[in-house]
Amino acid sequence: MTDWRWWQDKLAGKPVEMNPDEPHAGFYRMPRRQHYGARKTYIPVAYWPGEDGQLNCREGDNDVNLERAQAIWHWVGNHAVSEEAYRAVAERGEGWPDEHALVPMGDNLPPADDSFEGLRDAIEPLAKEALQRIEGPPIANQDEADQIANLADALAELWNKADGQRKLERKPHDEELKEIQKKWSPLLVAAESYRNLKYKLLTPWLNKLKAKQEEEAKAAAAAGQPAAAESRRPRAGTRGRAMTLKNQKRAEIVDYAQCLEFFKNSPEVKTAVQDLANRAVRAGIAVPGANVIEESTAV
Repeated sequence: MTDWRWWQDKLAGKPVEMNPDEPHAGFYRMPRRQHYGARKTYIPVAYWPGEDGQLNCREGDNDVNLERAQAIWHWVGNHAVSEEAYRAVAERGEGWPDEHALVPMGDNLPPADDSFEGLRDAIEPLAKEALQRIEGPPIANQDEADQIANLADALAELWNKADGQRKLERKPHDEELKEIQKKWSPLLVAAESYRNLKYKLLTPWLNKLKAKQEEEAKAAAAAGQPAAAESRRPRAGTRGRAMTLKNQKRAEIVDYAQCLEFFKNSPEVKTAVQDLANRAVRAGIAVPGANVIEESTAV
């Protein structure tokens, strides 16, 4: 327990056996949360051998007895830190090596301000720092990786807060919009019957008039009579805009494979096929012409 070797091996990442009732001399930090859901903070903890052969312990700014030293060991033992990191925090009041300057892990944090202005002031400097990190060099060491992870965690927390406040702010408007939609939808649905009038009744009627005009023109030509002057397009309606026929083109696919071959390199088709392939391989379906790629991403 008074030998520094266990702490040195732990710090070096070597496999060591940890007994929850037997602390070892070394420098550590103890994680804690002030309440459920609060951010994690760390208290510096040191164990060292005394002149009487007993193990001494200092938790934060206080020397504690052996009973307390043993009681906190199961929280402390897996969090070995270097002596320099311990002294920087415990003696000089500096931050931990993995602590981002903009994302402090200490207890002296300002109260959360969830107003728009408060969240803006909290997010903007972190977002600026994130952009610099993204455009900068790759991560060089574990401390830097932890710093960036802490930065990402803080931004994610702020995103959730901002999104929650956005939803709260828009909720009354959403309810108002629902009422407006509820009020006007029946009228719109009723008035939209004009589409069926045009599609089911007027279009067949106007096409019938058009066909009649074409038959009369053919009959006149067959009888050797001079072609009649160009007749007016069939129309219906006398109160406002008269309704007439308008020629529109649409495609009728008769050879799907040939048609698909023509469009196969279009961005829309590639995106649709990629989405279908992604869904298939996630469901465990083998897709001809596609490899299954497994990627690990930070979560």
